[in-house]
Amino acid sequence: MINLTKKQFLADDDTASFDFILGDNVRYNMEYYVDKGRYWSIGVNSRLNDFSKDIDLDVIQSNFSVLEDPNINTITLDVDDVTNQFYLQTDFREEFALRLGIEHKYLKYGSETINDMGSILNDPQQTDPAVFERSHYYSTFGQLVLDTYDDKYYPSRGLRFNGDFHLYLFSSDFNENFREFSIGKAQIGAAFPILENLTFVLETEGGFKLGSSEVSSFDFILGGYGAKLINNFIPFYGYDFLSLPGNSFVKAIARFDLEIAPKNHLILAGNFANVEDDLFRIGEWFTEPDYTGYGLGYGLETFMGPLEVFYTWTPQNSDGNFFFSIGYWF
Repeated sequence: MINLTKKQFLADDDTASFDFILGDNVRYNMEYYVDKGRYWSIGVNSRLNDFSKDIDLDVIQSNFSVLEDPNINTITLDVDDVTNQFYLQTDFREEFALRLGIEHKYLKYGSETINDMGSILNDPQQTDPAVFERSHYYSTFGQLVLDTYDDKYYPSRGLRFNGDFHLYLFSSDFNENFREFSIGKAQIGAAFPILENLTFVLETEGGFKLGSSEVSSFDFILGGYGAKLINNFIPFYGYDFLSLPGNSFVKAIARFDLEIAPKNHLILAGNFANVEDDLFRIGEWFTEPDYTGYGLGYGLETFMGPLEVFYTWTPQNSDGNFFFSIGYWF
């Protein structure tokens, strides 16, 4: 892992940074920001995320035209995401940040699992991995952030709001189904100290798709543990990564954080969600949650970031999952 940060890189009021991880999953994040204070600041960033994950065939089948095979229940999904942004940002009242910008995104979803299953492709001589998505997308976006949490990972007091809206205007359209569409999402949370070392954090979030486009590459998929969001992959205790798809969702999470010793946290959390296509149009967002999950974990604040282990489970499934996290998220 490499991190390089340089202030006054090209000007007196700018900062440039570069993060890079080389391993099973290659990632980089480059940022350049010219800080103009109360005036409009200028930012440019570029990031790459590359990973593979075993998922249920039904998840990808519900979003893309994948040939079915009764002998396979899971596939390995390969994800490549390159995102480039140029934006203007202004801060006001020292707590709000408003960002407006343009974005280019290259997105590729594929699977060598299907390539290996000749019966699925009905062609034993097929040598190329299956590709479900391989498109460039161009959009404008706006983001409004309020963050008064006193700690990013273990807040004991404060408020947080993060609203994001993307309007996708053009695409190279690999699947020949693109029409202009929008994705909106928002998260709001609050942290309250209950006792001297006990904190309660309550957060709610939701997202939706507007437009008649059949593009499903930006649909929300809930599951797993973590805080670094890639596209619309949303963490959800009790389910493995990329388990619950839909073009809209609502979610609430309640979390108790007991600091049993300085920088040592015992955490109990529960989350609840509805996720499906057109959730808000059919009115199912304000009903009893279809999915619930719980997590019990331990976190330690270290010089290289939080070290955490979590066990999560759900009443809807007898299997639980262990998740481990070491270091700062990026």
